[in-house]
Amino acid sequence: MTGGPSTSLPIPPTGGSTPEESSVEIAGSPRAGEPMPPGSSDGRARAFREREAERRKLRRDRVGAVLVVVIILLGVYAIAAARPYNPSNQSSQPKPGPPILVTLGTPILRQITCSSGASAYAERIPWNGSTATVTTGDVAVHLYEVIDGDFIPDIQIIANATPTNPCAGAPPPAMNWLWYVVLSAPNGTNILAYDVTQGWTAIGGGTWNIPIENGSAVTVITGMSASQRGLGFAVVGFSNGSTIAGTVPL
Repeated sequence: MTGGPSTSLPIPPTGGSTPEESSVEIAGSPRAGEPMPPGSSDGRARAFREREAERRKLRRDRVGAVLVVVIILLGVYAIAAARPYNPSNQSSQPKPGPPILVTLGTPILRQITCSSGASAYAERIPWNGSTATVTTGDVAVHLYEVIDGDFIPDIQIIANATPTNPCAGAPPPAMNWLWYVVLSAPNGTNILAYDVTQGWTAIGGGTWNIPIENGSAVTVITGMSASQRGLGFAVVGFSNGSTIAGTVPL
């Protein structure tokens, strides 16, 4: 069959766009790395998320500041509750008084016979006076080592005396200068005894807390002589805000 020149239909290229299509950018699809257009829906969503993040940050900052203030206030309250402030505290507290000094005389050593028949050592120390009146309830007495101030214990030693005999039983064992003390009145009568176990006790009954008169004496009873052994006798105590102290070497 013969005829005119044949015509063929143009076939569009496959796998691509027309030049017109390739030059058109699709709205709402930015290239990678580029921000979303402000007017797009994604741009509005991003701005909303950023505003919300900023609001949350501000809320966290405010909450943190409030917590700091609360912690500080609680700390101040705890301190105030533990030690409340009172402007009159200083004036209402008793002021320490001047020290009360006890003057003790030179010890006099003698050996005595106890009611048990054994012998003991009695070191009589005159109580010459004190700068203020003290009672036996204010003071304790001690035998101590002069070189270091350590007290000599009298554990389980019980004082035993009568008004006329400072050793009315067995003497303290002759070891480590175990001791007890007898207080006699200015007339020589034994009135109180002292040991660490019982403290002051009245000899023959009566009160144990009495004023110590000038001219009284304290006698240290030991089973072994404490004289010239580097030992001392001490009176210590506290009365009405004042410390009490007096010492003498044996």
